[in-house]
Amino acid sequence: MGRAVILLAGLVALSGCHKEPSFEERYDAANENIAKRARDIDARIAGTDTPPAQDASKD
Repeated sequence: MGRAVILLAGLVALSGCHKEPSFEERYDAANENIAKRARDIDARIAGTDTPPAQDASKD
């Protein structure tokens, strides 16, 4: 019984230890997220008509 408790406590302690992502890994993930959002926005914009040119002298 005592060994099982120690083994279980050790497994619980090890499960809490995990490697934090490096700066490069976080940067790459954020960069890919931004690029995906930009592609989605570009795709939505491409599906719309081009607005008519506005005369700058009216402002």
